[in-house]
Amino acid sequence: MKTIFIEDKKQIDEIIRSCDICDLGVIDTENKPYVVPMNFGYHDDYIYLHGADFGKLIDAMKANPQVCITFCTPVELAAQDAHVACSYRMKGKSVVARGKIEFITDYDKKVDALNILMAQYTDRKFTYNSPAVKNVEVYRLKPEELSAKEFGAPHGNNFPWQIERDRKKSMKDL
Repeated sequence: MKTIFIEDKKQIDEIIRSCDICDLGVIDTENKPYVVPMNFGYHDDYIYLHGADFGKLIDAMKANPQVCITFCTPVELAAQDAHVACSYRMKGKSVVARGKIEFITDYDKKVDALNILMAQYTDRKFTYNSPAVKNVEVYRLKPEELSAKEFGAPHGNNFPWQIERDRKKSMKDL
């Protein structure tokens, strides 16, 4: 099994849009890593997030807005050779985005961002009450670094022992 780097922007966008959650990683105020699974929205190369206007996560991002967000498609167990334990891997695709969080404070822009978040999960249109919008933190990331990989991709039968095994197996089928 091998890992393939994905550079095509369309493929990267597809991976992000196919995910239900992302994991937001920050450095907390005690200088320790802190990772939280989050709902998100994705639009015009921005990743939109929201949450409570208080707590460990917000404190961390206000102290240090540099974050890392990861996305991972559902995975499946795959094996290069069913008889070799070390040939087993998970197969899937992932994206890693790094950059600086930007807080959205304007009421109308917060509503726009909340609509982008909801569009990730449903086609429904929503209205929002003023206290809810005013009391939620909404933030976004335009990645400064973006990388993507497909992991667990098959190598193919290029190892001599696999070619010989597969040849013997096909001879039995005759």
